[in-house]
Amino acid sequence: MTSFEIDKREFIKGLSLMQSVAGRKTTLPILSHILLEWEKNFLFLTGTDLETGICEELIATVHEKGKASVSAKKLYEIVRELPEETMSIQKKENQWITLQCGKSVFNLAGLDPEEFPSLPAYQEEHFSTVSTQLIREMIEKTVFAASNEESRYHLNGVLFVQTKQGGKEILRMVATDGHRLSLVDQENLNIRGIEEKGMIVPKKGVLEIRKIIGDRDGEEGMGIYFNSTHGFFKMGKSLTVIRLIDGEFPEYEQVIPKGNDKRLVMSKEKMVSSLKRVSTMASERMEGVKISLKKNSMEMSSTHQDFGDAKEEVEVGYEGPPLQVGFNARYLIEALHVMETEEVVMELKDEGSPGILRPSSTTGPSSQFCIIMPMRL
Repeated sequence: MTSFEIDKREFIKGLSLMQSVAGRKTTLPILSHILLEWEKNFLFLTGTDLETGICEELIATVHEKGKASVSAKKLYEIVRELPEETMSIQKKENQWITLQCGKSVFNLAGLDPEEFPSLPAYQEEHFSTVSTQLIREMIEKTVFAASNEESRYHLNGVLFVQTKQGGKEILRMVATDGHRLSLVDQENLNIRGIEEKGMIVPKKGVLEIRKIIGDRDGEEGMGIYFNSTHGFFKMGKSLTVIRLIDGEFPEYEQVIPKGNDKRLVMSKEKMVSSLKRVSTMASERMEGVKISLKKNSMEMSSTHQDFGDAKEEVEVGYEGPPLQVGFNARYLIEALHVMETEEVVMELKDEGSPGILRPSSTTGPSSQFCIIMPMRL
């Protein structure tokens, strides 16, 4: 009989990673399943929703090789409740599997594993290895600005672009939802297969990569490679394959403001807490806060037609003329959250032009900024 044994801790590690891609509401029953393939001393788990696919390699004791396809959710629920012991899984005649652990026995219905959609093929030698820490930071600094609107699906992701500046290779990530934009550059990072116009990786896939990195803080790198339709992200024994968004990303360089000559420097923490306080009185739909600048002082105010109004003054470093401009408070707060410096710089032009937020000092070989469109308040 084709069967294998595996330690619960090892099994649950792989199964928990599968849950986010398998078992979503789906018209194809097989997509709520995961594929189990066992041979030599390995168990390979694969889950996919046709957009994002994850393949995980686990250590197992294999008696005879085989494969099966069973419900991802049900298998996870069963294994999670079992004691920390070795469990044995056996494939039966009718695509079912039997799982035994201690005195517990489960028979689980399955589908034909041959019908499971296969992940796109790739060549091992195509991967470029990059620091997982850098990739995670770049994702965190951009993904929040990607759009969630289905109708603007070309904005539902993060653009990966490879550029050159001053003879240095630069990896750039950009995300925008049309109201704000976040961009980060990292020197000396080069990923193979990125076309000149860049590759758009869907937000869901990007968050999946962030999650897989998040569990492992180590110096191990992540292998990344793009072909014309998919991005491949390999980490340790884990491979994530993401179908790229086929669309034109906006000409983002054209919206980067050039003439923002009014510059203020402020404490990030103070700014975030003030915004949180003042925005409690902003209208829920607009979330607008008005910023009034005069020498070394910024006043933030908001008004709610049903509840009242709020205002607060914050000390800032500002030498320019008086200026009033409105912004969405949540956009400002989210942008400030991804700045790592204690002080941040805001660059403004006038009340009708976008503002730029950036860290006060960019240390080292990376740079970032956020652009936020103004609001009429």
